[in-house]
Amino acid sequence: MLHSVLKKMNINALNKMQMTVIHAFKEKNNLLILSPTGSGKTLAFLLPILEKMRKEAKEVQALIVAPSRELALQIEQVFKEMGTGFKVNCCYGGHKVKTEENNFNECPAILIGTPGRLAFHVRKQNFNPNTVKILVLDEFDKSLEFGFQNDIAFIIERLQNVEKKVLTSATQSME
Repeated sequence: MLHSVLKKMNINALNKMQMTVIHAFKEKNNLLILSPTGSGKTLAFLLPILEKMRKEAKEVQALIVAPSRELALQIEQVFKEMGTGFKVNCCYGGHKVKTEENNFNECPAILIGTPGRLAFHVRKQNFNPNTVKILVLDEFDKSLEFGFQNDIAFIIERLQNVEKKVLTSATQSME
């Protein structure tokens, strides 16, 4: 499947960081990806997530938390460009809640969003957090810097069956 996705995206080869992440994803339960902006981190975690997805599942299998609407939309766009056939929803402040709630009528395989809006959907029970097997905290350091600790903690507490956790950061220095 990866080969066909890369072909659709007109990508001839993955970079070293992406190959390392894909390999580590198969072996480790928790991953920390530290790599600069523009290095391909999004594809590095989306490709191995895709390999873990089950076509027959009718629930949220992967949850990706991003600190900003712009990053959430960027991740969604990359996933759509992959042309996988899996449904993806993107939830963020400034987007109509009713539209997002309607999108849960046919549950997405991948749910992407900002911490506050995802916490809102968990509270409203718009999806079952117990079906999530993969959690990505993209640019987790920015989420903490922006004050999303409580929302992220709330979300993580409700994810009872996560098998894989991925944290990413574009920050060069982890001071």
